[in-house]
Amino acid sequence: MIEQGKKIFKSWGIEELYPPQQESVEDVVKGKSSVLAFPTASGKSLLAYTAIIKRVMEEGGKALYIVPLRSLASEKVEDLKQFEVLGLKVAVSMGDYDQPDPRLERHDVIVATSEKADSLLRHNVNWLKDINLVVADEVHLINDRDRGATLEVTLSKLKQVNPEAQIIALSATIRNSDALAEWLDAEHHKSEWRPVELQEGIYHDGTVTYADGSTDEVEDGDPVQELCRPTLSEGAQCLVFVSTRRSTESVARDMSEVVKEYLTEEEKEELLGIAERIRLQSTTSLGKKLADQVENGAAFHNAGLSNSQRKLVERGFKDRKIKLIAATPTLAAGVNLPARRVVIRDCRRYDPLHGLYNPIPVMEIKQMCGRAGRPGYDDKGEAILVAKSQKAVQSMRDNYLYGDSEVIHSRMAVETSLRKHLLALIATSHCTTKKDVMEFMEGTFHAHYSDLWTIEGLIEQLFETLAEHEMIEYEDDNILPTKFGRLVSSLYIDPLSAITIKEAIASGRRGIPLSYLHAVSLTPDIYQLYIKKKDMMELETLFSEVRADLFFDLPHDQGEMEHYYSALKTALMLKDWMEEVPEDEISKRYDIGPGDIRNRVETAEWLLHSSARIASMYNSNKTQTLKTLTFRIKNGIKEELLPLMKLELVGRVRARTLFEAGFKTPEDVRSASPEQLRHLPGIGDKLSSKAADPSEQVSLMDF
Repeated sequence: MIEQGKKIFKSWGIEELYPPQQESVEDVVKGKSSVLAFPTASGKSLLAYTAIIKRVMEEGGKALYIVPLRSLASEKVEDLKQFEVLGLKVAVSMGDYDQPDPRLERHDVIVATSEKADSLLRHNVNWLKDINLVVADEVHLINDRDRGATLEVTLSKLKQVNPEAQIIALSATIRNSDALAEWLDAEHHKSEWRPVELQEGIYHDGTVTYADGSTDEVEDGDPVQELCRPTLSEGAQCLVFVSTRRSTESVARDMSEVVKEYLTEEEKEELLGIAERIRLQSTTSLGKKLADQVENGAAFHNAGLSNSQRKLVERGFKDRKIKLIAATPTLAAGVNLPARRVVIRDCRRYDPLHGLYNPIPVMEIKQMCGRAGRPGYDDKGEAILVAKSQKAVQSMRDNYLYGDSEVIHSRMAVETSLRKHLLALIATSHCTTKKDVMEFMEGTFHAHYSDLWTIEGLIEQLFETLAEHEMIEYEDDNILPTKFGRLVSSLYIDPLSAITIKEAIASGRRGIPLSYLHAVSLTPDIYQLYIKKKDMMELETLFSEVRADLFFDLPHDQGEMEHYYSALKTALMLKDWMEEVPEDEISKRYDIGPGDIRNRVETAEWLLHSSARIASMYNSNKTQTLKTLTFRIKNGIKEELLPLMKLELVGRVRARTLFEAGFKTPEDVRSASPEQLRHLPGIGDKLSSKAADPSEQVSLMDF
């Protein structure tokens, strides 16, 4: 089977293994757990794929491929699907955290985010015992403050549940990758070798000084433009990293005027096609702005874009049609997009917690630099950092060119993460006593660096909170989950979110839609919108109008008051979405992109779904209201469209078209002739014929 896999690798243009692959492939094939700490594009993924073929295809069993981001999951599935000709069945699993996803049992390789992998472990699905290979991609992100603890807990649980499973951990070249290997009982393979030579330098005042001491003179002018021109003139691609979304848009706009100078007529035609696809999928001015820039060969990439927009940009760049992308640093840790030259314009970014601009960590800068050089196309990659002053040159040289990346640490001691995972340990009966919990903690990466007594007090405090809010209870030395605790854990929400939701549901107030949206927007699971000074008058006026309907009154503490009003602004945005306010209008009104809207809508949908589940336990009178709101927020519709949404093939746009034409119920549509429906925008022959056919049954949805 390995030989058949080699044929697929050869179809990718891989004829022989790189040196770091040669040094580690034997351990991988022999089934030894391994930490592979190589630079970007040095072939870590190929070794993981080899392990999958060996362990799954030759030995039987299953592989769980854990990735940090949804975008990376899509990329890995795209690769692994090519092995289906060998009989390998590949599935991806993301979201729907309260469902065990039974279809996965029929697949050999499951690609999942760390959150989804953790939720599957909480459901104790039967097929987990069949896993004999775990791949942890970007394992150094255990250091991530928000998501690192989930990856750490997931790997710790898998080590206990499947102690014989092989673990392949893929990492950037970090200073303490050996510590990760010790924790995972794995072989440690570290290399600085790259398939394409990387030349790193710093630009200041018209000169690029490289790490080897050589220099290049650059034309006077805008640093980004003058650093990218030589590369673009050779038909090669550039990535420009800046610290803010707004900067990605302005840099891409300015660079589009430069890039178009170097495009051939054929390239202009191909770019026009990509731009038109973006326009067709865009309902906001941001999408139209992106399309205009793509037409000239440049693009911006940030979290404000929709998934479809980002994918079109990424595909256009991979196909070498788009010549330049201006991006925020998150792109460097996401999909694989190499370029001849990388320009890092901003090496500092704003820290909202402390109100300061701080240097970007070395590890992140190295991730960005690592995107320079495309194997098979470039014999050299160039990564150039832009210094704002001569003083900054020396500091950047010491830190970024010659310095080591930071030591990564466990994030298990972060309270927001620990309370969620402590509840899960009890709710799934993985641990039944405090002693069990501490023994589990002994197996975490945290225990490798710190004495566990340092967090015993925090664990005790969190257990008290969980017991106070009836999520756990004590029986002698045992800690048992309550029905509420098991539900909260399976819903995969923060226990503090559940406490807020439960309080709202138990409230004697009946509430209006805004009341429920405000309640879920107060939870720690949602990213609230930022309040600007100009917002306060409108928010205070609104509060005075709806105060009697809201489930929570205005707190007196200034910090909590800001949080309260931020939640109210977020709830207003969600209400606008649910009231069918055009997406472009929402974007302008709240100064956010379509990606931001979608992120908050999806989170609110999940929190409202969770609220309905909690309501069925504590106040069933509110269950139906919450189910209806969940459906409305998911589809972005007013309540009057609910009946039409029961029709098969009808979404929010078609439902609104039918309603405005006088067809307000499924019966209205079914009694209409095909001729009456066919002329309506977006209806067409298929739906009009289906609606008129009495043998066709509508798909009823349980609101």
